[in-house]
Amino acid sequence: MALFKDKNVPYELPSMRIKRMTSIEAKLRNNIKRGAKLGGMQDIGGIRFVFETIEQLDVVVSILDNFTPESFTCIRCYNYVEHPKESGYRSVHYVYKYSSEDDKYNDISIELQVRTKMQHAWAMAVETASLISNTTLKADIEDNSEWRSFFKLVSALFAKEENKPVYETFSAYMQEQYCTEYFMYEKKNFVDQLKALQVTVNLDFDKVASGFCVLTIDFINKIVNAQTFSTQGEKEATELFNQIECTINKDEAALMVAIENMMEIKEAYPSYFLDTQMFFHFLAEFENQCKVLLSK
Repeated sequence: MALFKDKNVPYELPSMRIKRMTSIEAKLRNNIKRGAKLGGMQDIGGIRFVFETIEQLDVVVSILDNFTPESFTCIRCYNYVEHPKESGYRSVHYVYKYSSEDDKYNDISIELQVRTKMQHAWAMAVETASLISNTTLKADIEDNSEWRSFFKLVSALFAKEENKPVYETFSAYMQEQYCTEYFMYEKKNFVDQLKALQVTVNLDFDKVASGFCVLTIDFINKIVNAQTFSTQGEKEATELFNQIECTINKDEAALMVAIENMMEIKEAYPSYFLDTQMFFHFLAEFENQCKVLLSK
C-alpha cells in the first residue's frame, strides 16, 4: 500500500481475502482435466487494489513490473487488460512465492490483483449473477450460456471505454453491431434480473473501524449477515469462518475478508451485497447512446 502512495498513485479500494472453501472445491473440480491440485493453487490468499482510472492502472503496472516485495519472488504475471480472457475477464494478476525459514509458510503463493473501478464493476456483476443463479460463470470451462455471452459483450464495451484491447471475437465490431447485440440481451431482461436483486444487510459498521469481517449470504431470503472483528481478532474471525463453512447449505455462501476501512467493505465486495450500481450506470449511458445512433 505504501508503495502506491509513495509513487503518488492513489487507490480506491484495498482488500484481502481468504478463498472460500466452496470456491476452492469448484476451482479444483472445474480444472480437474488440467491436473489441478490444492498445492498448485496460486490464489488461496489474495490481495486486490482497485484504481479510479485506466491511466492510474497503467502506472501501477509499470511500477509492479519492476518491483518485488521483500521475501517474495514474482513467479508470473497475467495481464488480462492488454490480453482479455475469452470470458471477458480483465485485470492484472501478479503471483508471488513467499520465502520463509518456517516450513509451514515457505513457498506459499499469494496473488496480487490490480484493476480499475470499471473492471471491478464488471467482475462483481459476474459474481453476482453466478451467486444468484448457482452457475459457474467465473470458471474457465466450456459454457455457452446466454449469461456468459452477455458478460463477454459488456466486457468489450468496458474495454472500448478504457481504450484497451477487446477479445478477438469483438475486434471487427462496429458500434451499431454492439448496440444491436446489446438490445437483444435487453429484450431478455438480463439487466433487469440483476437490478431486481436487493438484499437486507445486517452489519454494524460502527463497531470496528478496520480489521476482519465474516459475511454469510442467504440467497433464498436475500439477507447478508456480517460480524466484524478488530485487527487483533483475526484468530476469532478465522474460527467463526471455518465453523460457518462447515454448516452452510447450498443456498448460502460465506466469506472472510480483511479490509483497511470497514465502511468500504460494500464497495470492495458489492457482489456479496448484490450491489452492482456502477455496472448499471455505465450500461444506462451506453443504451442512451445506442438509441441516438440507431434512430438516425
